[in-house]
Amino acid sequence: MARVVTLSRRSSVWGLAALAGCAGRAGARAQPPGSRSAIYDGEGRAATIEAFVAASSAADAVFFGELHDDPSCAAIARELLERFVAQPRPVALALEFFEADHQADLDAYLRGDIDEPTFVTRTKRNQGYAATHRPLIELCKAKGLAVIAANAPRRLVKAYRESGSDYDAYLAGLSEADRAFMPPWTRPPDDAHKRRFMATMGGDRGPRFWPSMALWNDAMADSMARHRTAHPEARVLLVVGAFHVAGRLGTVTAYRERRSEDHIAVVTSIDGGLAFAAGDRGEGDLVVKIAT
Repeated sequence: MARVVTLSRRSSVWGLAALAGCAGRAGARAQPPGSRSAIYDGEGRAATIEAFVAASSAADAVFFGELHDDPSCAAIARELLERFVAQPRPVALALEFFEADHQADLDAYLRGDIDEPTFVTRTKRNQGYAATHRPLIELCKAKGLAVIAANAPRRLVKAYRESGSDYDAYLAGLSEADRAFMPPWTRPPDDAHKRRFMATMGGDRGPRFWPSMALWNDAMADSMARHRTAHPEARVLLVVGAFHVAGRLGTVTAYRERRSEDHIAVVTSIDGGLAFAAGDRGEGDLVVKIAT
């Protein structure tokens, strides 16, 4: 079975709406007063990113669940990537926020074939990009690292939901080009991730949008797994909305179904205050608490 390590949790409100997306004392503050974030292990002991990365040297796939557009999360994602880049093992960056049909433009920018304004326009970056994910892309560009446009195209996910078809039938009706952007299979699980999703979305929207959520998880997991199969020496770091990996569920479960022997590390972010709460236990081996 895959071995799991983790960080913190907050629901990815933007993502869900788009479907309609060092040891210390337990509970001790992991950052000085005035900080917007505090970091703990899964049991509530104060921890650091440095120690987490050192302990995760064997991890094949690392999941960082962020709070979208949060500056503390953006800084942590950058630190994670920088520290993994400094290790001998090669690393690839996977991002929820780029869809598979962006991959060609993403690769062209990383090679220097197109300039940044063209890249930003073609891949439809929003105003928050410069302060959040741009530093990750620029680091990968400078270091010659692969970046994976991990998500399925939103237009195809929406069409699947609205079709009412089973997934195999939907895939069969796509063009060859569009079919290549989608995972070969998706299996919506009946698990704690589903229950969290239903509680968040409600009794009306939950059942309608659950297949789309599961498809997103499968698409990102499949993108990571395919890179690992093609480049078994590489580690993959996925930056994704926290809801997708909270509790080691969602995209993590989908990845384990594809590569059960890989070692896995999960980082998830939780808003609502810096103190470690009872409900945070087990959300990850490393939990990032955010004061918003």
